[in-house]
Parts: sequence; structure tokens; C-alpha cells
Amino acid sequence: MRKTIQKAKIQECLCSVKTHPTAELVYKEVKKEIPQITLATVYRNLNQMAKERKVLRLEINKEYHYDGDITNHQHCVCEKCGEITDLFKQEINDFALEKITNFKPSSVTIIFEGICFHCQK
Repeated sequence: MRKTIQKAKIQECLCSVKTHPTAELVYKEVKKEIPQITLATVYRNLNQMAKERKVLRLEINKEYHYDGDITNHQHCVCEKCGEITDLFKQEINDFALEKITNFKPSSVTIIFEGICFHCQK
């Protein structure tokens, strides 16, 4: 797929935040720089980028969230406030991968659900 200014701005938006936005939030941000962009264009590009593994697409509470960080990491989702945070524990992925036999996974997605530190207070 060709590189367009829309795709570049979407990628730039995702890589500049750690909040794991939805397509609608990406659209609102990108629209500030490209007023003529449509929500459909954002969805189409995000889906293509996820398919090409240029971004991560996480389905959380029946809603897609996107992550510009494609390195191996896990996600923690707060069941109270909905905040999604990154967790960088390579040993978790390594452990998961070493336990698999007769299958060669291309990626690992691990999502922890629970209560974040702020909501525990």
C-alpha cells in the first residue's frame, strides 16, 4: 500500500501518544492538521496498518484501540476507569513462547485486566 500524507499523520499521531486511542480519537487529532480527512479514511488506514503489523490493534471491551509501539510488550486494562497502560516485561513473552509446541507463533498478545493503582486508592 502506498505511503500517503494521511497514513503518515495517523502513524505520527499513534507514535506520539501512550494512550491507546480509538479510531475516533485518532481522527480528531489528525483532523487538526488535515481538516479534509474523513473518519472512513482513518478507519481504512488503521485497519491496513494493523494488517501490515505497522500498528497494534487491541480489542478491549468490544472496542478497538490502537498502539503505535509494535515492540514486544503487554497491556494492562483497568476495569474501573478503562485506562490502558503498557507493561514491558520480555520474560512474560519469552515464557509464553517457550511453552508452545507444534506451532510457530508470529506474535503474542497479552492483556492483563484488573484495577489500576489510581483506582485502588
